[in-house]
Amino acid sequence: MTTAQGSQVQVAFDTALPFDTGSIPLEIISENLTKQGVILETGGLRGSRQHPAERTRTGPYKVSGSLLLPVSRVALDNLLPTILGGSESTDVFDFAESLPEFQMMIDRVSHVFTYTGCKVNQASFRGSKGGLLQLQLDIEAETENVGAAGSFPTLTMPTEKPYAFTDGVVTLAGSAREIFDFNVVIDNALDTERFVNELTRSEIPAQDHIVAVDFNAPFDSANADLYGQSLEGSAATLAFTNAEESGSVLTFSFATIQFPDRSPNSPGKTEIALPLRGVARKVGSTNALVITNAHA
Repeated sequence: MTTAQGSQVQVAFDTALPFDTGSIPLEIISENLTKQGVILETGGLRGSRQHPAERTRTGPYKVSGSLLLPVSRVALDNLLPTILGGSESTDVFDFAESLPEFQMMIDRVSHVFTYTGCKVNQASFRGSKGGLLQLQLDIEAETENVGAAGSFPTLTMPTEKPYAFTDGVVTLAGSAREIFDFNVVIDNALDTERFVNELTRSEIPAQDHIVAVDFNAPFDSANADLYGQSLEGSAATLAFTNAEESGSVLTFSFATIQFPDRSPNSPGKTEIALPLRGVARKVGSTNALVITNAHA
């Protein structure tokens, strides 16, 4: 017997089937993409409190879950169109009204699982002092197919340098700011309950596009003006220049971020922080968020 260890898990991404040596490998931290099936039963009155197995049917199933992975340039080139909808244009990824489908393959040692009709429900880019940037993808898929152990293609895992929090410079309200952490959440608000006369979801349409932006900043004299901002908000950028990989720059450009007032407080003798919890919105023809993934 061979024990299935998480350290042996492999993940691949592709825009079409079948998976092969041209598919994109992803180094992940964790995953929980899961089929959730149900068994339908009559549940009627039968002169007994027991439930007979004969009066059951296979019900519809969902596939939902998340991937957590470090942020690096090759992964982003492939994943950003699935998050924002728009295809790449000279390192720039912009919003589009529709989201493309993609496929995922996960080798869980004892079996290899293939997920088709995948879409990104939410994407969360986050970082904090002393760590690497991380991306959490909340994924909805249409189908799960199970293959034999060993059917995962031979792929070479990424070797490029990941982005670190220390690479970042944040500009808010016209000035560079110190921050303790950040979280940018892109919510596509997928319709996860669209079932027709099939056992699986035949489509998972996007219903909205919400970009939430959170920062925790020192509440000092340099950042005091960030409390009580105007309703219109202001443009902002979050730029990461990879200090150990020349030419790699990841930039989040926000048309405006509107921060409702949220007072700082004093939990004790530690430094006072200003919590900024805002939403990025479009201004005129400028979309709420554009991401540039530049590299040599």
